[in-house]
Amino acid sequence: MYHGGQLGEAKRQFPNATQPWLDLSTGINPYAYPYSCISIDHAMRLPFPEDEEKLRAQASKSYGLLNKELMVSAPGTQILISLLPYIFDVRQVCVLSPTYMEHILTWKKANIPVYPVYDFDQFSSFSGQKKTLGILCNPNNPDGRIYRIKQIEQLADRWSDCGNHLLVDEAFMDFEDKGVASLLPHQGISILRSFGKTYGLAGVRLGFLLSDYQRVEKCRQILGPWAVSGHAIQIALQAFKDRLWFEATKAQLKDHIQRFDRLLAHYLCPVIGGTHLFRLVEYEQANALWHWLANCGIWVRRFDYNHRWLRFGLPHSEIEWDRLENALKDYFSSVVV
Repeated sequence: MYHGGQLGEAKRQFPNATQPWLDLSTGINPYAYPYSCISIDHAMRLPFPEDEEKLRAQASKSYGLLNKELMVSAPGTQILISLLPYIFDVRQVCVLSPTYMEHILTWKKANIPVYPVYDFDQFSSFSGQKKTLGILCNPNNPDGRIYRIKQIEQLADRWSDCGNHLLVDEAFMDFEDKGVASLLPHQGISILRSFGKTYGLAGVRLGFLLSDYQRVEKCRQILGPWAVSGHAIQIALQAFKDRLWFEATKAQLKDHIQRFDRLLAHYLCPVIGGTHLFRLVEYEQANALWHWLANCGIWVRRFDYNHRWLRFGLPHSEIEWDRLENALKDYFSSVVV
């Protein structure tokens, strides 16, 4: 599984699983932003340039970016990741790993040498190699590893001093409050931000690249006009302005991750990382637990590079919590027996 949310694969592998499926394999907010009705006018015409400009202004305010001209909007962060080889002129890429696999796959498809490294000091050492792009996710997916703003700034300075560049993927940053957009403009740093995960609206397809004028304009030219739909613009404008919803949802998610951590601790199954939107569990028999949950109709994320890890998204309702808690109780009872 390179990605969560592959319920078609779940149904194929486990045709006799309990129905309906409970998908906990993604890191998408289970509480979707309840946007109000969008006028059909926004589907009947192309988006006005001033609409997209308002979106960038509001997104910049939310992310702490001082100048909206240092941002380009796109139909999802994934397409921006796919465009990176056309935006950055580099000979090689170093990715702080393990992390979101698309950052490795994208550069391999572009026939650019990519080096996954698993140590921060080793990652930093690549900054001195000519025409190198460094990529890190902050917070990281799947372990939730996070670096302070000052650490990122020092790292970006180091890459910049060597004539290189650092890309920080902040797809899961919104609820963590350690984004580095305020560092821009900076010669050595670019940032990715995602809308859909935070607001539980992955299907809206909206993401942002924050960088210098030259790279932002290059990305805009590649995307072409009207890259973001009128509905996506209007939904995001509502969501970015609604700070009451954001703070209330953040508090609710904090309660949920504490509940999840207590639940797994009861079975001596430690949560070793995560964010407000997902938790990473380490368990010796993770593959057996994954199969058990799948047969119970609960789909969670496993990893072919670490057979002791499972990543869980958060249930939405008490009915979903009951399904998860009962499935875990039955599994661990069977293990004891």
